[in-house]
Amino acid sequence: MGATPSNDLRQGSGSTFAPLTAARTSIVVKVPVERAYQQWARVEDLPRFITPVRNVRRIDECQFSYSWLANGAESKGVLQILLQIPGRRIAWRALSNALMSGVVSFEPHSKQETEVTLKIRSVFDLQKLSVKLEEYLGNFKRLVEDEHATK
Repeated sequence: MGATPSNDLRQGSGSTFAPLTAARTSIVVKVPVERAYQQWARVEDLPRFITPVRNVRRIDECQFSYSWLANGAESKGVLQILLQIPGRRIAWRALSNALMSGVVSFEPHSKQETEVTLKIRSVFDLQKLSVKLEEYLGNFKRLVEDEHATK
């Protein structure tokens, strides 16, 4: 796992600027690359492993409304899928604010193992962001491996 700060700045409320941080984490899951990709591509299922996300609803082919629970308060937003390369990569950004963008990539290690790499750019604290990415990928690993084992 590696986490790197970014020098990019985003204008926050008023005249203050919030620096963007970037974190990257990888995990190997014991499922074929197609299975790992398909699970993540079901955007409506994100709350199953990214636990602060709630109520994901498709707006159109590339946009989804969602709510996000942070510090006990619920916020709403719109997520846009920017790029989908089947079996390889999904990139997105939050349209409703400049808080987040990300990409998840899938690299086969063997016919039954896939490396999943999650990269997020956000205004959130780098250390907290890195810990959260590890948590979300751990949740994803349990979900995708458990569902694969029952099929």
